[in-house]
Amino acid sequence: MLSSLKEKILNVKQTVQLFNADGNDRKRRKDVNLYAGAEILQHFQDHWAELHDINEQNAKKADEVAEEIDKVTHKITSSKKNLSLITHILSTSNLVQNITNCLDNVRDLYAQTDRIEKDLIDLENLIDEVQFENLKSKHRYHLEQYEERKSETLKSFHKSLEDNHSKKLEEYEAKKKREMEERQRVFQDAFKADLEIYKNLGALPETNQSQRNGAILEEIQIDYDPNELDQFFNEHA
Repeated sequence: MLSSLKEKILNVKQTVQLFNADGNDRKRRKDVNLYAGAEILQHFQDHWAELHDINEQNAKKADEVAEEIDKVTHKITSSKKNLSLITHILSTSNLVQNITNCLDNVRDLYAQTDRIEKDLIDLENLIDEVQFENLKSKHRYHLEQYEERKSETLKSFHKSLEDNHSKKLEEYEAKKKREMEERQRVFQDAFKADLEIYKNLGALPETNQSQRNGAILEEIQIDYDPNELDQFFNEHA
């Protein structure tokens, strides 16, 4: 289109030159309009420049379209290759079986997780029971220690009572012994007095004299009160 336009412009220029050559002699005597046809030429030049810009824009857009087409073609080719590869894998490999095995493994994993969770709950219950038993054992140990301390205290108290009882009994026996010794001494003194009288007089003294000095040893009766010992302990408690 541009080449034909250029040819037309060249033809117009040549025609103008021929007209100028043929009528050169006739126009020499007249004024020549050098700008004749300039507007037409300018119009065609502007039109040609506009067409040239449009052509360049079209060429640039064509390059962009071609680049996009190349990208789309490359993408389609790559997708086709991937699709072919996937189809080949699906048709020749054990992918379906592997997926099935994976699903089975996932189900087994869920089952194992449930069992582990149940075992953990049982373990927590067992730990609680063990802690409770340990607490019971600890309390039982403290109770035994308390009973032992109380038993030792009770034994000590019993021993103290026994010692006190033995001490009071010894004191009581010592008192009775002193009383018996005092009585024995009195009787011995009376016997000695009677013996001296017998030696001197050759006869024993009158009965009333014996009663006044005291009873003879065979007639001595020891008074024993069963409540006297308890009374003695109560007085010294």
